[in-house]
Amino acid sequence: MSDFLDKLFHTTKIKEFVPLFKEAEERFETPEAFLGEVAAYLPTRLYHHYYDDSVPHSFFGLISASLLSQAAGSEDGRWKPFAQQSWFATKEKKRQSLDPGAVSANQEGDLETRWKHFEEASDAGNFQEALSWAKGLLGGEEDRTFFRQKSLQHALDDTFQGSHKFLYLFQSWHLAESLGWNQSEEILCPALHFLVVAPKDRALSEQVRNFSRGSLSSLLGNKGSLSSDHYLQAEKALLFGGSMQDALSALTALAKAGAGLDAVYEVLLVAASQALSNSRAGDWIWPMRAFHLCYSLQQWSALDAEKKTYAVTVAAAVVHQASKQSREMDHNRQVDELARELCPVDPLGVLRTVVSHTDPYASATAVIAALGMGTAKKEDLFQALSSLAVKNDGDNCYGHDILFVHEVKDCYQRFQLKEKDTLPIAAGFFLGRTTKTYELFGTYKD
Repeated sequence: MSDFLDKLFHTTKIKEFVPLFKEAEERFETPEAFLGEVAAYLPTRLYHHYYDDSVPHSFFGLISASLLSQAAGSEDGRWKPFAQQSWFATKEKKRQSLDPGAVSANQEGDLETRWKHFEEASDAGNFQEALSWAKGLLGGEEDRTFFRQKSLQHALDDTFQGSHKFLYLFQSWHLAESLGWNQSEEILCPALHFLVVAPKDRALSEQVRNFSRGSLSSLLGNKGSLSSDHYLQAEKALLFGGSMQDALSALTALAKAGAGLDAVYEVLLVAASQALSNSRAGDWIWPMRAFHLCYSLQQWSALDAEKKTYAVTVAAAVVHQASKQSREMDHNRQVDELARELCPVDPLGVLRTVVSHTDPYASATAVIAALGMGTAKKEDLFQALSSLAVKNDGDNCYGHDILFVHEVKDCYQRFQLKEKDTLPIAAGFFLGRTTKTYELFGTYKD
């Protein structure tokens, strides 16, 4: 099977790739079977000897494709995200494969002792030693659960490249679990390599660590809901506050208003989506990663009480930092007035057209119109957003677009916050502004 995957992932011509991928659909029968084979083959080939602003994305994109595929309607639709991200993977530089099997598992000492050795090796940038201790913590369910929790907490402290270390590792753990822990070493290997070898940036986490301990403890017991005034005050501090302290003070204000942890994450996620709409062209990656981080942390239920308040504090700080790095203006980008003037009769048809023509304001306007047309239209809207995200070539957004649409739909369906319409509007605006190529779409559909 590796010979076939060699052909699939090393071709550089679209007219060779598409027939090979069609063959993969027949060989593997289901996207899950395909992903299982790819997980054993591809991730260990996608890493850098040194990391700066260049991060291998395509395996992260394939994990994102698996999440979107599970929610897709038809069998044909379930394959499309994998086609998109596999074509992107052909374009990323492959290296001599990391071989987890060549490193012996070190199981000396109890769990805490082994973790301490892994942490020391990680901090020293010694990947071979870190991998040896990691393998020793993957043997059984108890060890694996312990290592999963500890490694994610370790990754959360390091916000290099907008917390991409945590995101990559979080998604890799999720994929390993979904595949029944088959090929766990191969799946986790590149995320651990990135965690260990890439530069460390713990300045932000060190700033917020002490803040979370006393100021936010009430979040864990609160059950209150939030008004629009609460949200708008918090959004202003998160996106436009002059210092990180403004963002952290906003969390304290939400806690005093009676907000629980989930309500605060609603605020952070909606604000992060607004930051994405506010971003300069080309600087979207920072608020996008901030959004993914907030989403992942809200899903991470295994945290203990102290770590939960620390995690939400890191999330708020990352949202504030991302907005500061990326925003084009000192106020929110507005599309509502335009929507009232130009409300299309067929908003989904208009959405597909204007996204293809790279018109973000018209795309956002079409989303606003669809949101005003009832529950059935909203379901059609999210299907349209997913299809449009998959239609574009993977090397434009590295899988972040399809993951964003997947997360936006889930958030929109769960959230109580009145301002949650900001989520799909941000998705429409983002898809409308991204570069369009459709190289794969033009060939694959035939």
